[in-house]
Amino acid sequence: MRKLAFGFCVVFLGLCVGTAPGRAQEERQPSLETDGEGGNFLVIPGIGKIPLPPGARAFGPRHSPDPESQRPEPKSAAPAPPKDPAERKAEEMARLLSRLEQADDEEAAQSAAAMILRRWAHSDSDTVDLLAARALAAETGGSPSLAQALLDYVVTLSPKWAEGFVRRARVRSEQGDDAGAISDLETAAALEPKRFDALAALGALAEKTGEKRRALDAYRKSLAISPRQESLRKTEERLRIEVEGRDI
Repeated sequence: MRKLAFGFCVVFLGLCVGTAPGRAQEERQPSLETDGEGGNFLVIPGIGKIPLPPGARAFGPRHSPDPESQRPEPKSAAPAPPKDPAERKAEEMARLLSRLEQADDEEAAQSAAAMILRRWAHSDSDTVDLLAARALAAETGGSPSLAQALLDYVVTLSPKWAEGFVRRARVRSEQGDDAGAISDLETAAALEPKRFDALAALGALAEKTGEKRRALDAYRKSLAISPRQESLRKTEERLRIEVEGRDI
């Protein structure tokens, strides 16, 4: 036993005694080795291999495995399916309408309104878009009857496209058919309740035909969607006084 205790003392002193810096010190650093059967050994230069008990760490305290580290990684959520074009289009329109409603000034509102009108100007059909373009060319070229004939085909082929009815209403109004124009604008507003342009035009035609209360209602609906229409707001204030009188 004394010889064994003396041997451990020699090992302990050999580890504690400092050595000169440099390569000799690096060569005396202990290292860890593993045999082919899973055994771990601490290798001390000049001493040899010292077997380590199962679970022991050579250069740190013994510890139990961290339960968190043993927990399996959570499965990542499945990626959301890509949105279809109609859904993306609806989301973009909702953002633009929100910008229009919350615009700080008339210039910002006009910018948002222009983008909205450009998007409304396109249908989901190349054929309908072509007919609508030819109708516009006929209208600007001084052929309203041809323009209306083409737009009749447009609303027949695409009866849910509000823009077709807005355009035909304009052509009908130019030809003096106010009743037909009002009917088309009402259809457009029913198909797309956010058509502030159709509501403003409907108000103007209703006022023209003497339906002031109907006109006032249309103006107010248009302003609720696009509050920064300053000229329309003045028109609404004037008509409100005519219809409802001044506030006391």
